[in-house]
Amino acid sequence: MLEVADASERLGWLQALRGIAAVSVVICHCNLNLAGPSYEAVIDILNRLGAGVDLFFVISGFIIVHTTRDDPGGVRSAAGFAIKRLRRIWPAYVALTIVVGLLTFGWGLILDDDTRTRLVKSVLFVPASYDSIYGSQIIVQGWTLGFEIYFYAVFATSLLFASWRWTFLAAWWGVTLIILPLIYHASLTDVFQSYATTDYPLNYLKLATNPVIWEFVAGGVAALIYQSSVRIRSEQLCSALALGSVAFALWNTLSPMVPSALGVALGYAIMIAAISVASKTIDISAPWALRYLGDISYTLYLEHLAVIYILKSVYTFIGLQDEWTTLGNVPVTVFACILVAALTSRFLERDLLRWTWSAFRPRSRSYPELSKSSA
Repeated sequence: MLEVADASERLGWLQALRGIAAVSVVICHCNLNLAGPSYEAVIDILNRLGAGVDLFFVISGFIIVHTTRDDPGGVRSAAGFAIKRLRRIWPAYVALTIVVGLLTFGWGLILDDDTRTRLVKSVLFVPASYDSIYGSQIIVQGWTLGFEIYFYAVFATSLLFASWRWTFLAAWWGVTLIILPLIYHASLTDVFQSYATTDYPLNYLKLATNPVIWEFVAGGVAALIYQSSVRIRSEQLCSALALGSVAFALWNTLSPMVPSALGVALGYAIMIAAISVASKTIDISAPWALRYLGDISYTLYLEHLAVIYILKSVYTFIGLQDEWTTLGNVPVTVFACILVAALTSRFLERDLLRWTWSAFRPRSRSYPELSKSSA
């Protein structure tokens, strides 16, 4: 029989989901390796695993709302929240952006005016181009962090309103995700159409009004459901709810009940809400390996495309081009990406921040003579 869950352990499964999301994106991008008509069906399946990005967004919305549950709000809370999130994301992203930029453009990254501008916008999480949702960042995956940072900025602003934060957020999402798109004839559901056809007076509105923001909102709503008094006493019913929601999310990934990426994300939000409610009653544990993948998921997500391209160069150098384009190379590529992330995540996500902080932190001065006289 499943034991009643302890509150401190209830959300370990959420970290496992982050690991699954990261690996899904890595596997999706392995379709860059495959070639030939015989792999068309496989490539179609791998492309669907790109929905790991949508799962990331839903999880982010859940975590932000859940971790600020008891936050009183105010200027200090808003500043602390913003600093904490930037410390988590920015150092590793900037370091990898510079490395990838130098490998791609050489010194042109700095010397070429257009490329330098692209670099500056990339490290500031501003789209370098508004021609498509992907934003032409130095690191291709950087477009997703642009949405993350925007969501964090809006949420940090909401903390300034203290107990009125939910009113502010409801009004903000209503204006930016419904009213403005309707005024400018943008799609309310198609995450690509807003960039392709909408003519806003300010380009950044293409990001701020994009329907993909609903995925963060859906994750936040799931967190509110978890924090509510909703509880199911029956352990059997909780088990069925958790397993059923996972099965539904998997099915919905392959055949979304609502067209577009939002349909996939809705399935993930329902799954996370269901599992979180069930975890109030039963112990929902996750294998250590999946939780570890969740721990290194950010580094894995940022690095994996660079690792794939480097691995391709290695295959070419040793004369294994044909093996590179086969399905059997997919697990090799995934393993290589995970290995590199495992070896570098501590430095990128912890040591780099600590070293940077130590380098720029004002050092306190000691005055031995004064100390002696005071004694």
